[in-house]
Amino acid sequence: MTVASPSSGSFRFFPEPRADSGAGGWANDLEERLVALASERGFLPSHATRSELELVHPGRRRIVYLNRKRLRVQTIAVIVPPWSEVDELRTISGVNVRGDFFHSSNLRAFPRRMHEGNREIPYGYSLVCADVSAFGRVLDRS
Repeated sequence: MTVASPSSGSFRFFPEPRADSGAGGWANDLEERLVALASERGFLPSHATRSELELVHPGRRRIVYLNRKRLRVQTIAVIVPPWSEVDELRTISGVNVRGDFFHSSNLRAFPRRMHEGNREIPYGYSLVCADVSAFGRVLDRS
């Protein structure tokens, strides 16, 4: 099922937040701090894999993913939907937007496209945040 709204793009589906979505525990203290900050801003965990943690804001119908692999090396990487206003996100202090799309089968709510291989894969933009406060600013604009 696809849920669409003019301002937010189109999701394959919109997941419900789940309190038990930590997938057996947090990757590290940084991830726990980021999830707490996200919760203060209305984003709640809804699904976790080894690679990504899905954060959903039910009221604003927004979804972002934390790249858990990058968190293990103390790098805050957030994946936002491909319809995000990337030029606006580039202006956030402490945020670096990677040039091309980030692809991962774990971005389950994002749209899919052909990348490498023979099947479509979900994709979005990857943003690297210099610190926790930059992450908060990304959430405020996502």
